Amino acid sequence: MEVLGRVIDWAAVGRGALWITGLAVVLATLSYMDWWRVHRRWRWRRVWNTPHFLTPFSLGMFLFSIGLALSSRRWWEIGAWVVLAILFLVQTWIYARAGMRSGWDGESED
Repeated sequence: MEVLGRVIDWAAVGRGALWITGLAVVLATLSYMDWWRVHRRWRWRRVWNTPHFLTPFSLGMFLFSIGLALSSRRWWEIGAWVVLAILFLVQTWIYARAGMRSGWDGESED
């Protein structure tokens, strides 16, 4: 058992799990919202502008960006991913507040 602990880079596994989880959240959001829009007979254009879609999508993109920032080696790559992560985190917060204030199905007022 001790030999396996030395072979597997658990930090790399954790970094990889972050960006994979982020993409899984994005894919799950797209899949659920496709079902949801068909049920409501909405077009994608309308769905893309609701906090119901934008909040989990932005959260998934935040996780993806953080995972890639932690996996990058060059300073400019890390910086770019961190900037994107911060922007997606701010978007997540803004859209979550909009959803709580005016309802999750209403269109966002960017």
